[in-house]
Amino acid sequence: MDSGKYSELKKIVADSYEITAEHFNSTRSKIAAADFRWAAEQIGADDKVFDAGCGNGRLLDYARIAPANYLGLDQSCNLLSLAKDAHPAHRFESGDLSSLGFLDNHDFSLVFCSAVISHIPGRKERIGVLKSFYEISSPEARLVISFWKMKKKYRRQLLLNWWKKISGQSVYGWRDLVFPWKDRQGKEVSPRYYYCYRAGDFKKDIMAAGWKIKQIRDDRFNYWVIASKG
Repeated sequence: MDSGKYSELKKIVADSYEITAEHFNSTRSKIAAADFRWAAEQIGADDKVFDAGCGNGRLLDYARIAPANYLGLDQSCNLLSLAKDAHPAHRFESGDLSSLGFLDNHDFSLVFCSAVISHIPGRKERIGVLKSFYEISSPEARLVISFWKMKKKYRRQLLLNWWKKISGQSVYGWRDLVFPWKDRQGKEVSPRYYYCYRAGDFKKDIMAAGWKIKQIRDDRFNYWVIASKG
């Protein structure tokens, strides 16, 4: 993907979460995110956790992680503000997952990344982020990561995207979806970007970054992978 298209899509992602932070916060409740619990249960009491794309810090609603053992990173200032209000004792920082050099001296034992990697345009860039997770973690570290399964209405978006590609109307990739974020009344409030992963491609990218897949879970909303370095 060329740098111009990459920057366009990254800006769509950044802007969409700033605009929709309150909506995201209210809809990602414990009831709406019931399948999230299983992933949080993979975190041990002594794990040092890097929450990649932490959003509103909802992982801390499900997992008991000591403040000294947690770092949440997100690029949305509005979501981070909500996270800090909800969990004032924990550490949250603003940053881009594509630039994790400032964490080179860390040794996280678990990297948690829920439905975030698909917001990164370009396979090379996605693998680069997965490699960064590998590099900032300890030798026995685990990766708990997911992508959002596209339900029927989003499959229609995918078919529409394919038609646009065939007809020359789309400048993005075959599985790069740009579609509206709607509020509860169905009003379009912001465009958003999501790469529509296939399970096999997701596994290939994780392994290309050096991780070894240990477990897979396919639930109602997400496709989860647990991987390790060893």
